[in-house]
Amino acid sequence: AEPFPIRIRTQTQPTATMEAPPPPPPPPPALPDDVVEEILLRLPPDDPACLFRASLVCKAWRSAVSHPHFRRRFIGLHRHRAPPVLGFLHNWKDERLPDFVPTTASPFSLAAPDRRFWRPLDCRHGRALFLSDDRQETQELLLWEPITGARQGIPVPSAFRCDWPTAAVFCAADGCDHRDCAGGPFGVVFVFTLDISPNADVVTSACLYSSETGTWGKLNSREYEFSMDFEHHSSVLVGRSLLYFLSDGGMILEYNLGSGELAVFRPPPDDYGSDNHRFNLMLAEDGGLGVAEAIDFQLILWKREVSDGTNARWVLSRIVDLDIDPCTLVPVLGFAEGANAVFVKTVGSLFMIELQSEQAKRVCHNHGFCNLIPVVSFYTPHSRLQVPGGEHQDPAPRLNLLRRGGQQGVWEEKSLELAQLLFDKGCKAINEEDLAHAADCFRHVLEIRVRRYGGLAPECASTFYRYGGALLCKAQEAANRSGNVSKRAPNEESITPTTNKDDCEEGANLRGKGQTDGNMTGDGDDSDLDLAWKMLNTARVIVAKSPEKTMEKVNILIALAEISMRREDRDSSISYYFEALAILEHLVRPDHFRIVDLYPLCGDKSVSHSAV
Repeated sequence: AEPFPIRIRTQTQPTATMEAPPPPPPPPPALPDDVVEEILLRLPPDDPACLFRASLVCKAWRSAVSHPHFRRRFIGLHRHRAPPVLGFLHNWKDERLPDFVPTTASPFSLAAPDRRFWRPLDCRHGRALFLSDDRQETQELLLWEPITGARQGIPVPSAFRCDWPTAAVFCAADGCDHRDCAGGPFGVVFVFTLDISPNADVVTSACLYSSETGTWGKLNSREYEFSMDFEHHSSVLVGRSLLYFLSDGGMILEYNLGSGELAVFRPPPDDYGSDNHRFNLMLAEDGGLGVAEAIDFQLILWKREVSDGTNARWVLSRIVDLDIDPCTLVPVLGFAEGANAVFVKTVGSLFMIELQSEQAKRVCHNHGFCNLIPVVSFYTPHSRLQVPGGEHQDPAPRLNLLRRGGQQGVWEEKSLELAQLLFDKGCKAINEEDLAHAADCFRHVLEIRVRRYGGLAPECASTFYRYGGALLCKAQEAANRSGNVSKRAPNEESITPTTNKDDCEEGANLRGKGQTDGNMTGDGDDSDLDLAWKMLNTARVIVAKSPEKTMEKVNILIALAEISMRREDRDSSISYYFEALAILEHLVRPDHFRIVDLYPLCGDKSVSHSAV
């Protein structure tokens, strides 16, 4: 029989086909602008960092939250609540602390003026007031709007000068509710005390400045048997016409905005065992003048009551028991006008106490603050948005002056005059070996001139050079004091205090004579050296634009060479020395002592020149 035929079936596999991936889903439609605005309006006003972060999401959101219409709606939505306390300014001079200390839940900051140049005096109605450094020959008030960042300088008459004056700022717009009055008219009251002669009474005076006229008004004065200094307290405005100032000696000065009259009276009695330094002015519950003091576990509140047409007396308002650990309180440091809160400190912490709820909130460690000036306002980012300050703030206080009408040229001229004055003081400080003060002066000058002329303008070259040179001297002196003496110390010449275009004459250099007495403040460290490099390198870039061979170019290059040597970058150092030598050979005789000093520092590259 035939075998069954065997059929082998080969099953062909179907060819695999590559299917295209499904298209991605379309992006969700963008939210309408009005919906975005409604969402952003619901962000909490007492946590301004939320609005700030929202403004960084995109240009559309930034434009929305910085628009004046948004701010009006944002404030109107919270019209039944008090503005939040954003933080405080302070007079403690520890450079490790920011100028503005936030009290909000999330990290937040405002680019406040540098307190090394400006002493904060007052903050009210969306404006803060500062007084320039008393070491300057002419003083100036600086008005700063924390929310908009706008600044305006107000010259202080020389006749007002004394050791510890004070000032207060207020809104001068009629009918304003003071919830958003920045940018409008304002007034400033300046208070000072002068000793006419050793045997005469002391004269305390006050004068009112109006932003609408741009002038100081009539000077009102009274003679008293005691002098009043105002270092540790700011003012309180009662109603729309009475300003009160607490002196360091515990006396209260009243200034009537309408009549200009001055009156002085004493604080509450010390029945509770306190002293004058424990008091701080505040507003009482009825809106009148009050005083707060902290003793042990309690916050004691007083108010001033008028018993008849002329006399007034202090009445105990209430006592607030506080549950704070540790609970031993020391003086009340500030009152947040408009938010009804006070700041008190314990041995280790600083607390903000809301008087209505009697709730205490720990703000930060106790850094030894001597006076706090709270900033009370609703926050919305402004159109010229800047990343908040902190450790990387501008090198010097900004002077973005508010200018009205034809006043722009006047203020620019005055700021340039101030810059020249500070430049002269910086040069003098170099000769007197006060390097920290010199560096501070040149920082301020650099800020003014850069904003006036531009960062790489020829007018700024000498300031970059002087500032970098002062920082280099600081670093050198600190190294010498610590025993880390440089391997070489050429050209021990002083910086000549020349302040005109002949600033780079022969003999100008960056080193002061005998800088070993340790009379400067602050530590010179790598940060000084790094900043000196940046300043001097910027000066080199500016002067390199000119083909002229000048002594200023030589000095800048030598300074950069010294920094490179301190960084152990010998190749860069030799290159800078050689470049300086090439310029110097066109300016002085071949046997000049500076050329003789530079030849050994140029290494092998100087052999051909020395042979010639």
